[in-house]
Amino acid sequence: MTAEVGQTVNLTCHHSYEVDFVASYCWYKQRVGEIPKVIDISPCQADGCKFISKKGNGKRELILEIRNVQANDSGFYYCADKVGYAQLQNGPILLVGDSSTNKTALLVFVPPAELDVNETVPLVCLVTGVSSNQIAVFWNISGFITEGSSDPGRMEGDGTYSIRSHVMVSGVTWKSGADCTCVVELGIPGEYWTKSVSNSKTTEKWKEWCRHTVSVGITALVILILLLILISIWSWKNVRSEDRDIGSHNETGRRQQEGRKERKTGDHRQTEANLKTQSGKQDGPLYASLDLAALEKRSKKKRRK
Repeated sequence: MTAEVGQTVNLTCHHSYEVDFVASYCWYKQRVGEIPKVIDISPCQADGCKFISKKGNGKRELILEIRNVQANDSGFYYCADKVGYAQLQNGPILLVGDSSTNKTALLVFVPPAELDVNETVPLVCLVTGVSSNQIAVFWNISGFITEGSSDPGRMEGDGTYSIRSHVMVSGVTWKSGADCTCVVELGIPGEYWTKSVSNSKTTEKWKEWCRHTVSVGITALVILILLLILISIWSWKNVRSEDRDIGSHNETGRRQQEGRKERKTGDHRQTEANLKTQSGKQDGPLYASLDLAALEKRSKKKRRK
């Protein structure tokens, strides 16, 4: 939990048993590298109280209210009953103020790439250049959150602190190329420092596979486009050829129909002419010619007889 200097914060502790009387419980604060110490919650006037212990919304919740928090209020908080029936219960980590400086840096160390890891892989997160060792460091291993193990920090010659946190990652997770992220809270509300690492071999293989896949995909796409273009041209030519054949066939049919019509017209006209001729022979006047010379010869023969 982060807070700015001067704020009022409420720290919630979930107890093992139902909280009946607040006065029967106490609070502890632990700073990095120190043992837990009891917080003095003595009776005081409402306005002058620094620490107030009270019930939470749940039956097993106990709340510690801290007013006007300062940087030295940062630390690990626990709650426990005074009788001692239950062990200390973990409360939140409180970080007050910004512990970052212009020298703050975050590094993550991984095993050498040539090291053949089987069971577990050690990862180390190094935080340097912070003004206080009261910071929170945890890990996000492929979506799984774990605190890891942090040291109390070491003060450097320039007055800043260096803090290390390490975690063990399974060999299967590491070989799969999962993202392993070191997350650091420095007391800035809502802000985190992060550094991610992954198996370089798996990453390189993945990049190589991606490059190969993209290259093959582009080649296949170009070939597919060329095939589509050739198919389109072939289809267009076939359509034009069919259109020409259909047009030629239609023109030939039209001419044949016109020829048949003309023949029919000629035959009809000839038939009409023949009918007119025949009609003229049958129905017209009949003429007879007389051979007068022959008649005279016949008349003379009869007289001689």
